[in-house]
Amino acid sequence: MPQNFKKSPPKVGASSPEGIRLNKFLSNAGICSRREADQYIAMGLVSVNGKVVTEMGFRVKSTDQVRYDDQKVNSSPPVYLLMNKPKGFVATTQGGNIKKSVQELIRSSHSEKVPHVGDMGRTVTGLLLMTNDEKLRQKLADPKSRFPTIYQVILEQNVQTEDLDALTKGIRIRDKVYKVKSAAYILGGTKKEIGIEASNLSPGLLKKILEQRSLKTQSMDRVLLAGLTKKDLPRGRWRSLTDKEIQFLNMIS
Repeated sequence: MPQNFKKSPPKVGASSPEGIRLNKFLSNAGICSRREADQYIAMGLVSVNGKVVTEMGFRVKSTDQVRYDDQKVNSSPPVYLLMNKPKGFVATTQGGNIKKSVQELIRSSHSEKVPHVGDMGRTVTGLLLMTNDEKLRQKLADPKSRFPTIYQVILEQNVQTEDLDALTKGIRIRDKVYKVKSAAYILGGTKKEIGIEASNLSPGLLKKILEQRSLKTQSMDRVLLAGLTKKDLPRGRWRSLTDKEIQFLNMIS
């Protein structure tokens, strides 16, 4: 006589029939293959919402936080973009509804938000990195990271040679001294136009440094960022980084 078996209710939480299998989630994120993901799960290297998961077939939803080897895993493959940011758009971590966010410029190809590396105000133009690779983004945003940046700056008044010397010797802001590698007039420009090369210098900090010399910025354009340039990248456009460029960024200390 056949027996009637009562189905067990699905586990509470992310392991409900909704969502996708954890191994597929890891594979989609570009971490590894599904077979490798099963091995990592069995080894206890994967957690969901703070709890280690070793169950095969465990399902996750888009709202779950998945970590592999204590690093957050994005639900989609890693994205690495380089944008030539136009004036009027903003890259900020303030949150809330931001008018003319840089996200609007990539939305046609990337429906999910791709976080930017560092902030750029509306008046600042030029190179901006965007990636959902949280580990790389945090490393590049760290002021201790060493990589070159070059800005072309137009001031509202003439810059004196003493100002250029002061920038390279060091400008004190509160209890810290900031130096740039070089500062010079732009060839063929006026004395209001200067080029500044520094190591991992944000636009906001550069403005503060210039203000210490009573120099007010009219425009600021980042033309080099971590070895990347604006070549073949018109204002307002963006492109994906090459594998070689991604490898170089990961090598930055």
